[in-house]
Amino acid sequence: MKKYVLVMTGLLLGGSGLAQAPILEPILQPGPEAVADSLQPTAGALAAKTRGPMAFEEIARFTLALEQIRQRYSDAGEAVEYGVLIDGAIAGMMSKLDGYSDYMEGDSLKLLEESTQGRFGGVGVVINQEGDWITVVSPIEDSPGWEAGLLAGDQFLAVNDVSARGIGIAEAVEKLRGEPGTDVRVRVRRPSENRTFEVTLTRSLIENPSVNEHRILAEGIGYLRVKTFTENTAQFVRRELTALNRKGVTGLVLDLRGNPGGLLESAVEVAGLFLPLDTLVVYTQGREDTKRKEYRTTLPPHRLNPELVVLVNRGSASASEIVSGALQDYDRAVLVGQTTFGKASVQSIVPLPDGSALKLTTASYHTPKDRVIHEKGIEPDEIVDFSMRQWLRIQTGLREESDWEADLQLKRAVDLLREPAEGERTQDEHVEN
Repeated sequence: MKKYVLVMTGLLLGGSGLAQAPILEPILQPGPEAVADSLQPTAGALAAKTRGPMAFEEIARFTLALEQIRQRYSDAGEAVEYGVLIDGAIAGMMSKLDGYSDYMEGDSLKLLEESTQGRFGGVGVVINQEGDWITVVSPIEDSPGWEAGLLAGDQFLAVNDVSARGIGIAEAVEKLRGEPGTDVRVRVRRPSENRTFEVTLTRSLIENPSVNEHRILAEGIGYLRVKTFTENTAQFVRRELTALNRKGVTGLVLDLRGNPGGLLESAVEVAGLFLPLDTLVVYTQGREDTKRKEYRTTLPPHRLNPELVVLVNRGSASASEIVSGALQDYDRAVLVGQTTFGKASVQSIVPLPDGSALKLTTASYHTPKDRVIHEKGIEPDEIVDFSMRQWLRIQTGLREESDWEADLQLKRAVDLLREPAEGERTQDEHVEN
């Protein structure tokens, strides 16, 4: 059995409805016997874990409530099953925590894992819970959400005419999932434009290749867009870097805009293509000082070793923020664009014996220079304002017209790569004098 650790951006509206868009890292999980034993601690162990006798009183109160419901509640003359009551109790406990912790039943864990495969069905929008509202992080390219023009920051007010205010992510999954080819109607509020509108999305099978084929934008300058971090992303990026190296490229624009995240291992591997072996990429910090875990590069960097500019925007989250933050901390890349989304807390998926699981926030991610990403984001070295609406429109146009200069952030990145290095500029000026 595996246990998963996630950096959450929210959810991908996929599968027959939704699938997660997290950063996942598989780690070892004890066998069923060990899990069962851990659920039956001795009184001494329980007291030690809870740091005081109050836990006994609270557990006794819970047990009393459980039995009173079983004995006294009447609905069609039948007692409520223990399993139903325990499920409700666990879900209630999780609802008292942050917006990312959740109780996962049924197919939820399966949907979580499916999103890392790069192929799923749904409406193709990454969502997150912010306050009372389900909020768009980023649409997936060529998906129904992308075609409908949904933008980062859009809020879902209602789904199929039922209010979405206050619903959790798990409930949003149930409301939005469905068979490919079926429709879901969503009422949307766009705070950036102070307007509300409705959109009908037809669910479809989402093919989401994580890396676009490279392009040459100018002499010696290549472009590569990474759309998500899945199992094979680092392999695809390495392949494209090799092709660019054969073409004599010396500068690269790595585009992480609209990238909602993915596998932690993939993010570390991609960063490792541009950083020395055994370089710290990111670390997690839990509630206790001893709960620190580091993630380092495990392979030498790619031989291309280009001058690097990374593009980010509000739709760049979690794994994208880990990669861009590490490259910025080591002065390996210049970041251009807008401050990223700021979603990088760690959710541990803890399987329970009955097949359900707890998704529990256990830590936060920090860049190598100790910057906190969660709720702060990564601020670029050069801010170039370019709305998500403009960016989405340009992304579609680029494939048709190849007019990349209309993309102001991309244009600035190319200009930076065209500029000679400071040392070269000083030497040239000295020669001319």
